[in-house]
Amino acid sequence: MSRSKRRGRMGIVGWIVLGVLVVGVGTAVWYGNRLIGQSADRLLYPRRSQPSQTPADFDLAAETVRFTTADGITIAAWFVPPPEDGNGAVFIYAHGFGGNRGALLAQAAAMHQAGYGSLLVDLRNHGESGDAISTWGQAESRDLVAAFEYLQTRPEVDSTRIGLVGKSMGGAAAALAASQLPELAVLVLESTYASLEENMPNIMPSIARAPGFLAATVFSRIDSATDEPLTEIRTVAIVENLNMPLLLLHGEQDRIVPVAQGRAIFAAANEPKQLHTIPGAGHLNIFTIDPDTFTEQMRAFLAEHLP
Repeated sequence: MSRSKRRGRMGIVGWIVLGVLVVGVGTAVWYGNRLIGQSADRLLYPRRSQPSQTPADFDLAAETVRFTTADGITIAAWFVPPPEDGNGAVFIYAHGFGGNRGALLAQAAAMHQAGYGSLLVDLRNHGESGDAISTWGQAESRDLVAAFEYLQTRPEVDSTRIGLVGKSMGGAAAALAASQLPELAVLVLESTYASLEENMPNIMPSIARAPGFLAATVFSRIDSATDEPLTEIRTVAIVENLNMPLLLLHGEQDRIVPVAQGRAIFAAANEPKQLHTIPGAGHLNIFTIDPDTFTEQMRAFLAEHLP
């Protein structure tokens, strides 16, 4: 075989290899961008869910109510009045990402027996509330401010005895709302992240369905998709400026929001404050794993700070 023919065949092989590499790299880039886009969409637009139980399942008399936020979003909620022989204290309950107003219903029912009413909300883009991009606590704080203002119109409620209970994303929203509500009586944060951005690697596998090493890129994508500054969702910094009783509850086996984040919030918060970690509990079962102990911890805290 002549040298020129040999070179020609080697040239053809080289072009084939180069073509395969180009196609492979292009496919990887396309797949990576698609995965990042899908992950961002899952974090911005959760699938709506509806409660599996209602207040009636707990023998609670409830009213379905709606009110509007400052930016025009309609919020749906259940209002459970405080017991008639109580003192008019009511908690606003805010669920986590992808949840609904039924998520904390069992807790609210337990606390009703202790004398506290409840307003269980569907945060924006969840349950039956209005459409909006989910911002992991930033815009959702407006939903809770509107809930607080709604309760002030109810004659059954003592407006000086309103508390906020927020879980996970609802906890971040509750902390942000509390920073705008100095008259709030108490704040309870459950399984709440110290920083959304820093916790993103833990959120990625289960919620965004993508590997943790894409966290920074996906966070940048969702941050650019909304006018809300998601880098400012730093509960650890927000609590430094709050001056109200704070109770933190966190599962010791939480993988979505590790307990170290709850401890960081506690360390940064002002007195009076309490932190209770629940042995064996993950992100979703801090109440159901031991309802009696959970309720006792809540009641002991409230006996001191919202008697």
